[in-house]
Amino acid sequence: MSKTSAYLSAFRPRFSQPSAADLCASVPCLTTDDTNEQVLDVFTRHRDLVSLPVVEGTRPIGLINRNIFLSQMSKPFRMELYGRKSCIAFMDKEPLVVDASIDIETLTFKAVAFGEKALSDGFIITRDGEFVGVGNGLQLMRVVADIQAARNKQVMHSIEYASVIQQSTLRSSREVLARVCPQADLVWEPRDVVGGDFYQFSADEDGWFAAIADCTGHGVPGAFMTLIASGSLNQAIKEHGARDPATLLSYVNRSIKQLLGQLDGHDETPGSDDGMDAACFWFRPADGRLVFAGARLSLFLIRPGASSVQIVDGQRKGVGYVSSDYHFAWHNIDFNLPPGTLVFVTTDGLIDQVGGSRAIALGKRRICELLMSHATSSPTEVNRAVLAALTDWQKEHHRRDDLTFFCFRT
Repeated sequence: MSKTSAYLSAFRPRFSQPSAADLCASVPCLTTDDTNEQVLDVFTRHRDLVSLPVVEGTRPIGLINRNIFLSQMSKPFRMELYGRKSCIAFMDKEPLVVDASIDIETLTFKAVAFGEKALSDGFIITRDGEFVGVGNGLQLMRVVADIQAARNKQVMHSIEYASVIQQSTLRSSREVLARVCPQADLVWEPRDVVGGDFYQFSADEDGWFAAIADCTGHGVPGAFMTLIASGSLNQAIKEHGARDPATLLSYVNRSIKQLLGQLDGHDETPGSDDGMDAACFWFRPADGRLVFAGARLSLFLIRPGASSVQIVDGQRKGVGYVSSDYHFAWHNIDFNLPPGTLVFVTTDGLIDQVGGSRAIALGKRRICELLMSHATSSPTEVNRAVLAALTDWQKEHHRRDDLTFFCFRT
């Protein structure tokens, strides 16, 4: 175990903060009465000594940097001129001096503000103004790196567990989908460990409901929004049933605006200008009736024998957000789809992904071409082809957003 790790292990208690005292090293020190010859002797005997403190009584007054001192004294006639003179001749009279009780974070800010000198020469540590030792700049950086690594590890553990919770909230929808439409296929890939996309499926005696939604942001903020939005959608279904997607979107819109303080005229400074885009539909297998309502997301349809993809765009109004009217009403679009119709829905993580030789978005046109080339394939094969095309398109480019898309046949 390294010295840094050993010292950190002593500070495992949750609220204990390491301080400058934990970096304090006892080193030889000189007084103003000591000469430069004595400085040279100390540096010769202590080859790992970076700086030599000088004190007056118990009070530190400066630091002598090893490299600077040896460089100066190696010049012609310097030993003859300065050898018997006071060691303050080559002393830094304004070193960084900190109290032993100062915490590591504050010490780091002070060291950075002080400049490179504090990192190369180190710093003097006192207790109640009296000299107790010195700290090493490199060791300080190592400790800061270890602390940051420990913090990052703790954060990642929290996010990974949040992912377990988020996936648990989606499990019941997966089970419903497997029961009502076993040939359907769903891809859900957060850009980070947790994400801002979610899906929701529910079933009734004569049909089933689906929602594919993209909440503001990704990562932890996006995941928080999915909890708010999916909870609101659940409540909307309980109160209004699942056969009227437009009513559900309007309900969720009002709910998000109330929860986030986005009510016009009631709160001029909302805490959050967030919301979601969504594609919702109710499907009745007996007669192929599909009722669709969309908020900035589209529905892609390929009927049997069709020569092109039909894109049914959602309305250009997001759910929630400060700009959305509290009483905005989405409308339903009714379809009677013949058996074998391919239905595809995606969030904009697929459409907006940058790639290709010109680093541009994948776009709806390429998605339509891809869907048409697999018009007779199974939903699983369609989604695999979409994922493969996305990977080929993206190549070395960074994934921009969460990714969710859904495909089934009537």
